[in-house]
Amino acid sequence: MDYEEGKTPGEITKTGFITIIVLCLLAIGAISYFAISGMRAKMNNRQNDDQSYRNDNGAYNSNSEQGKVDVQPQTDTDIPEPSSSTNKNETEIPYETAEEPEAPEAKRSFIFPVKGDILKGFSDTALQYSATYNDMRIHTGIDILCGTGTDIKSVSDGTVISVNESATLGRTVTVDYGGDITVKYCGLESLNVTEGAAVKCGEVIGTCGTVPSEANDQPHVHIEVYQSGIAVSPLDILAN
Repeated sequence: MDYEEGKTPGEITKTGFITIIVLCLLAIGAISYFAISGMRAKMNNRQNDDQSYRNDNGAYNSNSEQGKVDVQPQTDTDIPEPSSSTNKNETEIPYETAEEPEAPEAKRSFIFPVKGDILKGFSDTALQYSATYNDMRIHTGIDILCGTGTDIKSVSDGTVISVNESATLGRTVTVDYGGDITVKYCGLESLNVTEGAAVKCGEVIGTCGTVPSEANDQPHVHIEVYQSGIAVSPLDILAN
């Protein structure tokens, strides 16, 4: 068997072993290089993805904020302050005292102006016979029998609004008794009151005389009662 000159089998084996180690180191280095390069690439890709996500998310948030209505939870500072009127003490708030309702006017009582029988009653539609004129006519009052000179009294408290004399009713006194009620005392002989005078219930207005349009009847006083300007039966008022 021939051998290369100058090389022994042990030297060849040693050289081959070193070569194998070098190749292994190179392989390990290459593997490590590629592994590190792959890791760096992955990290770069992840960073790029994160940056893109942040950019996209930021743009989304920006667009959302531009289009959304700002609905934020109400805080203590957002609660409106109570109006100044609610902070006022009760003594500071003015109030109007309720007006007391007017007490209803006491029902006025009336008396008859003189004691006597009713000679002729009230009639504003049905005709009655007139002995003076010898015909039928209406009678807007009542005739109370009494002797000439008998005192005729005020039927209630009131105010004299007129004193006059007419060809048909003679001397007449008209008294306002309130409540839209007025009374005419007709056919008086003497007068005890003047226009504008206040009279009390039972006070003498005058004395009985003659009613010209009823001169042929027995002596009497003629009384007429008006409510709101309309003649009503004196018995409806004086009997209450």
